[in-house]
Amino acid sequence: MWRYLLIWVASLTLGRLPVWLLYPLCDVAGEIAYWLRPGLRRKVLDNLHHVLGPQASPIQLQRTARAVFRNVARYYADLVHMPYLDVYSFYCQHLTHHGFYEHFLPALSQGKGVILLSGHLGNPELAVQGLLAHGIKVVALTEPLHPPQLSQLVDRLRSRKGHTFLPVSVAGVRAAIKTLRQGGVVALMGDRDIQGPRARLPFLGTEASMPIGPIEVALRTGAIVLPVFSFRRGHGLEVFVHPPMEITRGGSLEEDVLANTLRFLQILETYVRRDPGQWIVLEAIWDTEERKDNYGQG
Repeated sequence: MWRYLLIWVASLTLGRLPVWLLYPLCDVAGEIAYWLRPGLRRKVLDNLHHVLGPQASPIQLQRTARAVFRNVARYYADLVHMPYLDVYSFYCQHLTHHGFYEHFLPALSQGKGVILLSGHLGNPELAVQGLLAHGIKVVALTEPLHPPQLSQLVDRLRSRKGHTFLPVSVAGVRAAIKTLRQGGVVALMGDRDIQGPRARLPFLGTEASMPIGPIEVALRTGAIVLPVFSFRRGHGLEVFVHPPMEITRGGSLEEDVLANTLRFLQILETYVRRDPGQWIVLEAIWDTEERKDNYGQG
């Protein structure tokens, strides 16, 4: 329950501060967390070992892992600041996008529904707020948190500006499918095995348990899949809208889901490698044994 109270109090107090003041505080908090949470540190270092490869030095791994912790702290700053965000000012002054007019709007105009498929890069929850400047609302499915009150609080904060954030559940999936069939936009994450259907697929050179639900939803609804990724740039974000995925159908539903999920993971890999310090995943993606001393950590 302490996490609930911490986020609730922060949303009423620290969240009112401008991000130019919040972010430096978060950078300090992230550095402290890096040294005080050895379990999380080992998981992040192991993930980065797969991203950066065996040629990465311990110093490079540690430097990148510290960036991950700082960016996680900035994510929480964005979360508690969300109710006070000026969407139009954010869109005009702090959001740079590529592919919005070339890929997103043409896909939306087809009326088939659009799945924005992303990963935990930068802050996709903040990036999607920019769509509100165009009057476009999104249904986003999120990781269920415990206790349930915490999940409800976090999703309320995420939804304050007009989008709908729902935990992954039967009801949440039904809401997403209904939105797509009405020609709307759904935001999903494809880089963590949280809840729902999954499969072991190669990712960054090693098999990992990855979510296959987003592609299954696309195949069942006929929605267009747009890979979308964000990166922090100073106090703002740079967003890349990838061209629509060509969803292939040639085998059974299971075969098609696996083949198209693998194609998304290959796209995701290229973006994760662009700036691994912005891949804010604190859970171990690969079920390898924790390396105790391989990264220069005692």
